[in-house]
Amino acid sequence: MKELLFVIIQVIANTIQAITGFAGGPIAIPPSMALVGVENAKASITFILLIVTAIVTIQNIKYVNWKKLGIMLLFMFAGMMPGVWLFSILPTKSLMILYGTIVVLIGVEKLVRKNTKDLKSPWNYVALLFAGIMQGMFTSGGPFIALYATGAIKDKKEFRATVSPVWTVLNIYLCYNMFTQGFYTGYVMKLTALSIIPVFGAIFLGNKIANKIEQKTFLKLVYVLLIVSGGILLFTAFTK
Repeated sequence: MKELLFVIIQVIANTIQAITGFAGGPIAIPPSMALVGVENAKASITFILLIVTAIVTIQNIKYVNWKKLGIMLLFMFAGMMPGVWLFSILPTKSLMILYGTIVVLIGVEKLVRKNTKDLKSPWNYVALLFAGIMQGMFTSGGPFIALYATGAIKDKKEFRATVSPVWTVLNIYLCYNMFTQGFYTGYVMKLTALSIIPVFGAIFLGNKIANKIEQKTFLKLVYVLLIVSGGILLFTAFTK
């Protein structure tokens, strides 16, 4: 039963990931951790997201903004490596509460106000650094990278095409790091194998939805997912 619920969670999360280019991790991680444990969930979901984002990247390669991609990778890598280290030494509850609160407030502000200001330099780069730290700690850097990308990339096709390869590259590093630490046990590989074929269906469905929704609706969905992602982080922190 736990394995079935895990697969269902991956299908839902990766449908959303395929639509927007982010939020798969923040949505999948908390309930999956409760089902199969922190290390098992983090290892399996990171590998699944690696596959999903690689497929979405290949399918949308012609829309990638290579300059913005380079900026995102540079700053997120700078944050992710210390994030992996901080995950092993810090009590994470307070940080998750702070992170979740900030993300919810920003998502609400962008959703409610008609004329919101995009992040300006240097705060947009600070957001990318924090996205890297959160990705290294919780596989949940999506909300902060969305804060940067919604201001820097206005077209929905370019948005998801440019954000997706960020996760592909970062998750290759994270998977390698977790492999060297022995996270990829037989049970983790079983969870991953059970999820792969249903997740392919999620990619197909997500692509279909992404192609049909309008730009304005797409941005509203991104802002709603910021609120949802932050809310999940808060719920996880307070129930740990």
